[in-house]
Amino acid sequence: MSYCCCPPRPDPDPLRQVVYGVLLAFVAVLGGCSHAPTPVVEQTPPLYPVQPATWRAIDEQILDASVCARHESEAYARVAMDDWRLRVRQRTEDVFIPWYVSYWTQQWLATRVAWYKLQYTEGEVTPEERLVSYLQQQFHEQVLEPVSGFVDPRVVMEGATAGYLRELKDSLDPLPAEYRIPVAAFNQHLESIPAIVVLAVPLQDASLYEVLQAADLSALPAYETLLRQIAALNGGIGPTASADGLDRVAGRAVAELLEPMALRGGATAAAAIVGGFWGMLISAGAAAWSVTEHDHDRPMLEEQLRGNLDAMLNVMWRELVEDTRAGVTSVVQH
Repeated sequence: MSYCCCPPRPDPDPLRQVVYGVLLAFVAVLGGCSHAPTPVVEQTPPLYPVQPATWRAIDEQILDASVCARHESEAYARVAMDDWRLRVRQRTEDVFIPWYVSYWTQQWLATRVAWYKLQYTEGEVTPEERLVSYLQQQFHEQVLEPVSGFVDPRVVMEGATAGYLRELKDSLDPLPAEYRIPVAAFNQHLESIPAIVVLAVPLQDASLYEVLQAADLSALPAYETLLRQIAALNGGIGPTASADGLDRVAGRAVAELLEPMALRGGATAAAAIVGGFWGMLISAGAAAWSVTEHDHDRPMLEEQLRGNLDAMLNVMWRELVEDTRAGVTSVVQH
């Protein structure tokens, strides 16, 4: 019996299966490379989660910074308006009082009274009211307008507002780094804080982020609407000297002017003398006191006018500086 020493040949079927599997895998890889890769959509990373306690601490610092910035702007406004009051008082002393108490101005005012009385019709503006308006106009032209070339309350308001926003921004800029939160999250928080809210139709508002980042506040509709409301309260285009104070002083001045005229017959002479229009003007001028009487009364007239104007000026200053709705810090207070 003979034995074969060669090992038995393996069954070819398993080998074919292995080779076939490798080929299929290779073909699958090649086939996969032939298709376009699936695009990767970038996900917007969520904002850094900030704990409520952190926001509360940040809000407290925002409030403290706002109070400090407001105090700085108020101090600036007071210094500027002190300068304004000093200049108004000086120009009143140098220009308006000498003009008003001069003999020829008093004669001219007496003539205007006669002119106003000649034109007066029942139910219209009285001669006294017209004279009050005339004196107001003169005070504006001779005193307030020239002073505004040096210190203008409207410009002071703009400076106080700009200073407030500058101080506030300088205090808030370091907060993201201090609390280790992203600037984007901090800015989003500032967007949620209203800085200007004006009750108008439609409602006008601007966030704290908007007013801090604005290169020009006038570009914000809410700011422009706020300025218009302040102007409406002042009866002008911004913080101005109150007309009420001028009304009171001018009214006193007119009363003090008409009283001696009446005593000397000037107030009634125009109506009593018959002679036409020119006769009325001449008689009114003649009714004003003489140069001698005027020189005698002038020191008293000056003192009365100076006291009235000084009291009025102090009231005007307080309204411009301390009125939170219409004064020079009204935008900051808002």
